[in-house]
Amino acid sequence: MFMRRTVISVVVVCLTSSVSGATMAVAPGAMAAYVPTSSLAAFTLVAPTFEVPSGLLARAVIASGAGCPVLNGSTEAGTDFTLPMKLRPKPVLAGAAYAAVEVCERGIPADAVTAMVGSRVIPASLPDRIDRIALSGESGCRILSNDIQDCSRLSTWPLARISRNIAKNEPDVIINLGDYLYREATCPMNDQNLCASSPPPPGNLPVTGSAASWIADALTPMQPVFDAAPILMVRGNHESCARGGIGFFLFFSPQRSTALQCAPSIVGGVVVVPSNDITPTWHVTWQVGTSDADSHSLTLEVVDSAYGHDGAVSAFAATQRTSYVAAENHVAKSRPDEAWLLTHRPIFGMLPTQFFPNGGSVWSSADQAAASQGLLGRYGLILSSHIHVAQAVNIPRQPGQIVLGNGATELYPKTGYPTPTYGPLSKSDGSALSPLATPYPAPTSTWTDVRFGYAIATPGRDAKSWSFEHQDDRGRIFAECAVARRAVNCQSTD
Repeated sequence: MFMRRTVISVVVVCLTSSVSGATMAVAPGAMAAYVPTSSLAAFTLVAPTFEVPSGLLARAVIASGAGCPVLNGSTEAGTDFTLPMKLRPKPVLAGAAYAAVEVCERGIPADAVTAMVGSRVIPASLPDRIDRIALSGESGCRILSNDIQDCSRLSTWPLARISRNIAKNEPDVIINLGDYLYREATCPMNDQNLCASSPPPPGNLPVTGSAASWIADALTPMQPVFDAAPILMVRGNHESCARGGIGFFLFFSPQRSTALQCAPSIVGGVVVVPSNDITPTWHVTWQVGTSDADSHSLTLEVVDSAYGHDGAVSAFAATQRTSYVAAENHVAKSRPDEAWLLTHRPIFGMLPTQFFPNGGSVWSSADQAAASQGLLGRYGLILSSHIHVAQAVNIPRQPGQIVLGNGATELYPKTGYPTPTYGPLSKSDGSALSPLATPYPAPTSTWTDVRFGYAIATPGRDAKSWSFEHQDDRGRIFAECAVARRAVNCQSTD
């Protein structure tokens, strides 16, 4: 049965509470107003079926001490269900940084057609056949000691507007390719007009994230997409344990077993967090197509690439390789009609030449390119973010790469993306970047556009063909990419 869900939009509300001396408040322009409530956000995560049989996990972020709400809903058979949600474990040593919130979760029944967390409607199911996927990445407002993005206006940090426009597209499912938390420093006194409402990093932990920063950077402005459809969340490098990892595993990790992955510990009297803590590769398989006649299986292999060097091949590549081997083994065993690789750091992604004024390879994510080498033959497409542009790259005999790093974080320069005459894992003169990895051939084509936005992917009538429609932050189409035969052909439309 081909079934679509009905989603009712709800009013987003926010909590004001003191956390480490900081007030949890949304950035100006992100919301018109807010009122106190014990419920901060509710959403449905795409989750691995080995932990959640339905593949969908309900989450709610609540004020500490409020008590978990119940998950209510109805099934295809017309029966109602009421299920208690359970607290997600929170690291003990996270202390004041996350003291104001708790997270509750519950797997959504496989036959659910409606679902509510308390009184808030959330997406309850996926259609039997998916034909519209929204994709984005790199969304937080960048606050570093030497680089301040204007978080106060939608024109300069348009995440709330992008979220609303993604929802207007009525996607069946949403994929976010990582890097949600960018508020990593105290707002400088000279930039109070840009980021005065942003909470400073916690003083009790060796990390940059806190509950307050996650509320401002993600939970509040992303609520329209949470209302619109189930969302698959990929971990980014800004969600490493030393940055926003505690919050990512508390709020967004789709696995019940990972809540404490970035839990701090005390070593030699000093509070520390784990490093190079890669989560195991996981996957999800959907039926996709424009009609029952061309319906086919699509498997997404999700690889955690939060760590690694971008400009050099290091010993970490051997550790990272186990993730790509696991993905390759699963695709080889399950043999879906089509497979995509989702990994935050692109395998084939280009930086602007301005980043290398004295010359140097523009290819990024060298550790990932080396770790995955020889393991990409079964994929029709690679999807990533990390680089703050929209981009497509074709390397001979490799799956096409699409980068969606324009989701609201400060963009890279608008120029400086010529098609390189050398391939990934090469220096600019064509020689090998490292004796540990073989250079790829030069790309056959590249395309880059630098403006805020997202993409809407729809399957074509030909097997394994797709159209990626790039829309800007106001919902206007600015490019279209055709994916077929493991290649990506993009054309700007304005």
